[in-house]
Amino acid sequence: MSNLYNNIEDLCRSKKITITEMCRNANVSRASLTDLKMGRKQSLSTETVSKIAAFFNVTVDYLLGNQTSEDGDLTFDSFTYAMHNASKELTEKDKEILLGMAQQLRKANIKTAGGD
Repeated sequence: MSNLYNNIEDLCRSKKITITEMCRNANVSRASLTDLKMGRKQSLSTETVSKIAAFFNVTVDYLLGNQTSEDGDLTFDSFTYAMHNASKELTEKDKEILLGMAQQLRKANIKTAGGD
């Protein structure tokens, strides 16, 4: 399976949609994605990649794996990357709880650093 397919699949998973739904909404051929997944194709047309990138609001470079973040400016340390991967299977409520904990820890660190 290609990195391109894996990137598309990850984006679909993050948006909680299927590849089929994405293809329908982005107006791209589902068969071309199946061929990519099965190794019958090694790439997609520029038009197809552009449509998929536009659908997900990411750059073509991000979709192709030439860019490590969706907006081109962010880089993740190993902890952030691990949390990103681990959070894929968490509920939205669990994610809210983790975010709240991180915010409390940040506030505590700011107070400690400020001498309070």
